[in-house]
Amino acid sequence: MIYPWHRAVFDRLLAGRERQHHALLLSGPAGIGKAALAMELARARLCERPAADGSACGRCDACAWFDAGNHPDFRLLTPGGDERAAAEEGEAAPAARGGKTGKPSREIRIEQVRALDTFLEVGSHRGGARVIVVEPADAMNAVVANALLKRLEEPPPGAGFILVANRLAALPATIRSRCQKVSLPLPPAESAAAWLVDECGIPAAQAAFWLAAAGGAPLLASRLATDGDAAAYRRIVDAFAGMPEAGIVATADALNGVEPPDWAGAAQTWAADLARVCAGAMPRRHVDRIDRLKRVASGTTLERIAALERRLRALPREASHPLNPRLLLEDVLLDYRRALAGPPGGRTRTAEPR
Repeated sequence: MIYPWHRAVFDRLLAGRERQHHALLLSGPAGIGKAALAMELARARLCERPAADGSACGRCDACAWFDAGNHPDFRLLTPGGDERAAAEEGEAAPAARGGKTGKPSREIRIEQVRALDTFLEVGSHRGGARVIVVEPADAMNAVVANALLKRLEEPPPGAGFILVANRLAALPATIRSRCQKVSLPLPPAESAAAWLVDECGIPAAQAAFWLAAAGGAPLLASRLATDGDAAAYRRIVDAFAGMPEAGIVATADALNGVEPPDWAGAAQTWAADLARVCAGAMPRRHVDRIDRLKRVASGTTLERIAALERRLRALPREASHPLNPRLLLEDVLLDYRRALAGPPGGRTRTAEPR
């Protein structure tokens, strides 16, 4: 499906398909539907009787195979195996076809990229295009990215790649330079809120709250509001909001059992809102906790919180495969407590949010 805020981009890409680069790179914030756009573009590329505007007909054999997840000329590379529907952060992915059981991987594996050789060497089963979607492309480590680069540099005729990235800067420059980049921003707040109300059945007041909590990402907001994640989300935010009074050990205990990528994301958004309050602006996500943010901000400085934010930027990669999850959490909480220690002499430099 195409989300309404991506319709114009989808139509533009279809209209220029004849002049399109063999590799597209769709990038933008998590939870806005980039994976769905990539899949619909792949579906249109493989359709054997496309509509006049280039979109998939939904009726031919190729569309039926694609919708069933077994089109022979399509491959999806995503963490945990070749799953049919990609899981953008904030979106739950279906089970992998023939994948391993147990805790899913958070990285695309080198074996998945190497398996493309056979796929690319064999001609198209239907005599048309072959499409590979990599989602999220920033889930590749350096070795995997270099392996994919070799396939990107010399693709066989008719082969196309669609890469989806939440953090464009996390991709090697060599990968970015081989792709036609398409930037996908957050949708307008009014459009996103209307979609949450009309399509997800979320009351307007709650839609505004969860959209703010999700940083403006409507799919993430929908998951938080409707998929039973609301309590888990509040638990994580409560833990960080309780610092520094709660202490490191108590806060780490409160987050026991929470996956590192989940609390890492909360740490980043909480620090970002804290920085905004320190700078005299309103928080972007945790609007309902403005009083707590102001109280915490009054004991520190913008410089200290900015330094904390810089440390937290490296956190997603660390949190994906931590050697010791508890130790990583306590290390981050220690940095957070240091940032809240306040300026020398007890003076603060917090402006009044406007």
